[in-house]
Amino acid sequence: MKKQLFVLIVLAVVLAACGTPAPVEGRGPVFFDSADVLILESFPIQLRLVMAGNLPTPCHELAYEIAEANAQNQIHVSVYTTVDPAVTCMQVLEPFDETIAIPLDGLADGEYSVWLNGEQIGEFSYPG
Repeated sequence: MKKQLFVLIVLAVVLAACGTPAPVEGRGPVFFDSADVLILESFPIQLRLVMAGNLPTPCHELAYEIAEANAQNQIHVSVYTTVDPAVTCMQVLEPFDETIAIPLDGLADGEYSVWLNGEQIGEFSYPG
């Protein structure tokens, strides 16, 4: 009887350790395979950020913030993931393909660069 109880306790501890991921708070990572700036042939131009890659798990959701152009004519896009730390999720990568429209309203004429998570990924002339 003691041996069976010991085995059950060990099994419960092992299952609890494997089945519950550590809580994730705030912003999580995104693993990019590709990211490009697509300039649509229209007037005025329209800009799209086309990305593909993987999210850490199927429970992570893609999120982004687009900052207004700064004094150096740089448009910074921050892409990250969010996840509910209370949800138990299978630990496999989740592929994604996403296209984000970058608003250009109010931009002055000039040369601009687009930055994704701190890396420059493209340049364009506005209004085109």
